[in-house]
Amino acid sequence: MKLVLIDVMLFLVSAFATIRNGYGAGQPLRAQHALGVQRILVLAVSFPKVELEMSLSQVREKVIEKTANYYFEASYGKTTLLGELKGWYSLPRPLEDYQVSPYNIGVDRNKVWRLVEDTLNAAEKDVVLNRYDHIIIVVGVRTGPGVGYGMMTYSANPGMLTFEGMRHGKACMQKIRTRGGQHFNGGIIVVAQNCHVGHIVHDLAHALGGVVKGKRPVPDLYDTVLQGKVGPLSREAYPKFTVFMGPWDVMSCHYIKYWEPPPGMSSFTRLRMGWIADEQVVEVTPGETRAVTLGPLGGGKGILVIKIPGRRNTYYLLENRQKLPGDPMPPTNGLLLLHVDESKEDGDGIVQIVDANPKVPDFAEAAFGVSLGQTPSVSLPRDVAVEVLWQRGKDITVLVTKPSIAPEVQAVAKRIREIDHRLGIIPDSSTTGEARAELTNVMGLLLQLKINEARSKLDNIEWP
Repeated sequence: MKLVLIDVMLFLVSAFATIRNGYGAGQPLRAQHALGVQRILVLAVSFPKVELEMSLSQVREKVIEKTANYYFEASYGKTTLLGELKGWYSLPRPLEDYQVSPYNIGVDRNKVWRLVEDTLNAAEKDVVLNRYDHIIIVVGVRTGPGVGYGMMTYSANPGMLTFEGMRHGKACMQKIRTRGGQHFNGGIIVVAQNCHVGHIVHDLAHALGGVVKGKRPVPDLYDTVLQGKVGPLSREAYPKFTVFMGPWDVMSCHYIKYWEPPPGMSSFTRLRMGWIADEQVVEVTPGETRAVTLGPLGGGKGILVIKIPGRRNTYYLLENRQKLPGDPMPPTNGLLLLHVDESKEDGDGIVQIVDANPKVPDFAEAAFGVSLGQTPSVSLPRDVAVEVLWQRGKDITVLVTKPSIAPEVQAVAKRIREIDHRLGIIPDSSTTGEARAELTNVMGLLLQLKINEARSKLDNIEWP
């Protein structure tokens, strides 16, 4: 929809949007190693009597180049991955001695330790391990669920190297010692040579996040218990355990189609990564009424998030999802609402989508908006209503208000959108120019909640 906002309108929107630093009670968790240059050591390993299917140049393209490009775009240029590739290193034991379960809850952590220690022992003659922030181990065998290495990817540190698991404050970073006396306690992930880039992005996010007070700041956003109960882990099985967010965050769903880019990251994950600045978050307390224009989350400019505090450790995050290089695979465009419960454990649904259309499977039409077929309104607990007023280009203007006045606001906004659409499809003239100026004034009145005055102008002006 082509809208007729001008600088005066943007000023009005800004006047209603008070920007607040901080996020309610307590400070949120933040990733420990997600900003600036991150040095990545990629170690490619092979197994006795197992033929390699990928060249080192192919490994470099996927594991280093494509992964680095994803993070550069998703972080708005705030994270740079510098990778160095070494290998192939032939491990001393047969593949069977390293194989793990495809299910998180079934992984033999002794075998994880065996793979990591044997890999670092093999490579230490060529590298000084503590010169790197993170290590990616690429296993040189074609893998599928329960086939080849067994699991496509996982985070070892923090993750599978910890016998106590990642829940209930037990997450920690392990220190690995090599035979030659080197030490490494940075992030470590393990990936199969034929994995999707989204697998690497997902588990590297755990590594970049590290551990804070016994928790991973960048948690799994799929159901980690259901993941072990759905049967064979084909792509078709994903909706059975990505029940909280579907494909709206790569921390929920690693990929959608093998030949397409990974999903983007939600505002929750980007906030945890430290990529969204405090001044890009507007907090609206229940009972307040504010209008905010949200820039697209994947663009990184302007206001990106509306936060509505809830009770105890809960809150809502409102984000504008549009297809961009920094958000390449949103299921649809529009306003996405996330309910966050910080008290939940990693993999238990810390973040859950408020679905605009729950009848459509896998959150495929979860976004609110003003496009054909979308829902522009939603009521939330604590006497909160959210109204999508209009969209200008990729920017969405949202009003957070009370349910008691929301229907009147949306009725006027709908008429504004209809008139604006008509003005956009007729030839320019002095008459249409005057009409656009009048419509801009009406929009300003609505943003000031002068609903009756806005409605009166709509009724009394003869629109083209």
